[in-house]
Amino acid sequence: MEKNIPEERKKRFSRIWSTSRSDAGKSREFMANGLGVSVKTIQNWENGNTFPDLFLGSEWFRVLGLNPLPYYLAYIFPDFFDGIAPEDEDHEIEDALMMYIQNLTTAEKRQLLYLIAGHHGSPWYSLLQMFTAHCHTSMKSRVNVARTILDNYEMEEMTGDLVCTDNVAPNLNILRNAIEEGKRAVIKNTKGYTNVIPERQTNGENS
Repeated sequence: MEKNIPEERKKRFSRIWSTSRSDAGKSREFMANGLGVSVKTIQNWENGNTFPDLFLGSEWFRVLGLNPLPYYLAYIFPDFFDGIAPEDEDHEIEDALMMYIQNLTTAEKRQLLYLIAGHHGSPWYSLLQMFTAHCHTSMKSRVNVARTILDNYEMEEMTGDLVCTDNVAPNLNILRNAIEEGKRAVIKNTKGYTNVIPERQTNGENS
């Protein structure tokens, strides 16, 4: 089956593993121990000779402590996301953003539109600056802020103080999992975390 994969795609897929490992500053020996495979297996993945299955591909980023999305986007849409950076041309940034939005789930599109145009009282450009500043803080700070937001939401849900309750709801399962994974990232001193949950396709907590 692997022999039928075009060489160009094999090279791009293998780059997921070699680039992410390099970005995290981890050795092949480290990855082999973390995944329970041989160093030769890691080498084969990075050279495009063989490929990890879905489970091991997910575990790869969990062991590294990295967000897999930028690496998968670069593989699926190399013309848009392979090395995209804020200093790129305006049209390149716009094309990449439009491509990403088109591939969001319906629930994610609704949530994004709610943040931009919802009647929650906060201007989008203010929220955008808050999110940007938040992502520049340490993982420990982000986990603490997320935990406070979750606690506030749950308390106000019980007291009936939430606003815009007839609009798009958050997926609290994803938020809770993100807090736990973020906490593990802080303990392990890694650069990020994965947050793969089946309920990603749903709006709210119902699956």
